Amino acid sequence: MNPFYVNQLPQLPVQFELVQLARVDSVMQEAARRARDGADEGTIVWATEQTEARTRHGARWYSPPGNLYCSVILRPDFPNDRSGQLAYVAALSAGSAIAGLLTPMTGLRYRWPADLFINDLRAGQIMLAASGVHADPYEWLILGVMVNVEQHPPNPEPEEFNSVHASGATEVTAAQLLEEFTKYFLNWINRWAEDGFEPISRQWQIRADGIGEDMELLMGDQVLRGTFVKLDEQGRLVMAGPGQVERRISVNEYFALDRE
Repeated sequence: MNPFYVNQLPQLPVQFELVQLARVDSVMQEAARRARDGADEGTIVWATEQTEARTRHGARWYSPPGNLYCSVILRPDFPNDRSGQLAYVAALSAGSAIAGLLTPMTGLRYRWPADLFINDLRAGQIMLAASGVHADPYEWLILGVMVNVEQHPPNPEPEEFNSVHASGATEVTAAQLLEEFTKYFLNWINRWAEDGFEPISRQWQIRADGIGEDMELLMGDQVLRGTFVKLDEQGRLVMAGPGQVERRISVNEYFALDRE
């Protein structure tokens, strides 16, 4: 057992099975390997440290011990085109966990579709991966959550990064945040399953960053520029480009879930 967390194991809801690891290339890659090998829905891969974790655009994600790195394996029974909505479910769950541990918490924001900000500085990200285009629903879906708890990257000028500890909650541990995240995730995913996307969208947009403002979005090797208008009823980003021509971009498209 990894001694880093031996005295602070999280107490997770019974729906989850914890796989605790000291060091992995990334929790997303490890969860994908386990999903392909038949791991059950609700398996959570949790690592102390990552050596090759990346953002959606390939930049290395700062991953020393002390922060939260976890991935949840799901076995969908819903159409592929709804899968991207779970990125919002994961963001709300992580955000709710962070907000509950930082008192008072007024600076939590979500940036479409995957980033968590505390006091306008990047503190976490959501990742999403799927088994590919050969089945609908996907054979498996993986939600990754990475949050700077104890440490964040050295800040350039101007400041870009934040952590839970740097925001004042110096007693919070990664284990504690994981425990809280799973409780909120169970609540939000059940709400999504029962009531659809509308309540998820409403709550996410309360803390959404940049609605009504100009934005840039990197999609592959293309940079899209326009105004963030809203989320539509399916969870797609509605962007008004030059001449007010609207483009709708799904989370599935952003994360290239249907890529071979």
